[in-house]
Order: sequence, then structure tokens, then C-alpha cells
Amino acid sequence: MAKKILLVDDDPNICMMLGDFLVAEGYEVTQVHSGEEALGCLAEIKPDLIILDMGMPGMGGTGFIEHISNASGHLIAPVLVLTARGEMAEYFATKHIAGFITKPAAPDELLAEVQRILFVESDLPHDEPFLLGQNPRRVLVLAEPNHIRANAYREALGKVGFSVEAVRTGPEAIETTIALHPAGLILPMDAELLSADAVLEILRKLPSSKALPVIVYNAEKSPERWLFIDPRNVTKVNGMEGQDIAQAALKNILK
Repeated sequence: MAKKILLVDDDPNICMMLGDFLVAEGYEVTQVHSGEEALGCLAEIKPDLIILDMGMPGMGGTGFIEHISNASGHLIAPVLVLTARGEMAEYFATKHIAGFITKPAAPDELLAEVQRILFVESDLPHDEPFLLGQNPRRVLVLAEPNHIRANAYREALGKVGFSVEAVRTGPEAIETTIALHPAGLILPMDAELLSADAVLEILRKLPSSKALPVIVYNAEKSPERWLFIDPRNVTKVNGMEGQDIAQAALKNILK
């Protein structure tokens, strides 16, 4: 069976050239152009190798590596860094990547490194698989009473590397936050039974959640309540779009 390679580079010409070359060498190649797209692919495919550019818009290569790392720094799949930024070799010397090549790379050099990594990885013992989102730094508590909307938000957040513990009400959000010590809390301004400002007033009195990053969506619905919220470590999202909430989480919770 052909080995699966996920090729991540924002330059479509490089993607096409390297993709065609690797396919001709017998590999099954999936091409994406951002770290965010690559995270979405990981929910559908299990690559044997990820070839990763660094200088991409959005989370970039380093952000993507952060998202696929577990608590000990090991990655969900072997990563071959392919970048024009040769000075980053020193930075990656202490990271758990499988290889590092600077652009422009000769096809034979790239192929040799791909073959080396896949050969080495096939002989390594593997622990139980690490699931994207297992890292406690990526667990979020979401308070959303509408289960259809909650599932949509869970999907959008999962695509950028978060796992979600969903609850329905403000009081449940407080209880779950205290129990789980999540990376962040997401809730609507008019959360059921206890609004966002009241939830935050309680959580900010507790040492464990005093600096917890919080995202409040649909914030424009009750602007008067926003006046009572201390804006430190709180991000306001107008509207209820899952993509906006996911991008706010990506930008403000793992900053």
C-alpha cells in the first residue's frame, strides 16, 4: 500500500511540482495550502509523513506543529520541515521533528530524506495513538444550549485543533471549568440561567480561573452587559458564526 504524505505549502506551484514528483515516485499525496487546512485533513487521513513549509499565512508552520504536539512535545505524525528559512535549523534542533531541509531542495535530496524518514519510522515502536486535541492546552469548555449549534461549533473548533466539552448553561460552564481546568471557555453573552458577565464574575474570583481566556460570542445582543465585563483575557465575537469563534480561539487562547 502506498505511503500517505500530507504536503503543506502556501505556494501552489511548489505544491504542484513536489506533489507530482512524489506521486510519480509511488506515494499518495494530499496537498493543502495552510496549517488550518492541514489540521482539517488530519480528521480524515492519517499521513505517514507531513512535509511542512514554515512561512505561511495564519498559524504558519510553527503554529501547526504546536497544534499536533502532545504534552511531551511528540507529534501526531512525522514532520519533515521544508523551508527557505535556513536559520530555523537551530530552533528545530530541540524539537521532535523527523527532518529539516532548506529550499530550494533538489528532488533527489528530498526523495532521499522522505525515504529515510519513512524507513526509520517503520522500525520505531509506537505507543497508543495520540488524538488531536488530547493535549489539555487544547481542551475548551463550550456553553451552548442549542445542540445543533453546539455540534457545529465543535466541528469548527476541531478543525483548528481543539477538543470541546459542551454544556448547556452558565452554571454548568462554571462547574465544568473548575473540574477540567481547560485552555479556555466559550459562551454566548446571554448564556442560559447565568449570563456571561455573571459567569465571569464568579470565575474571576477563583485562583484557577482568574486568568482563563474566555470568548464571548453574540456579544452585540446585550451591549449593556458588556460594560460589566473586565476585558482582560476576554475576546468579544459579534455574531454566532462557528468559523469566527474558531479563529478567535486560535488567535487568543493559544497565543
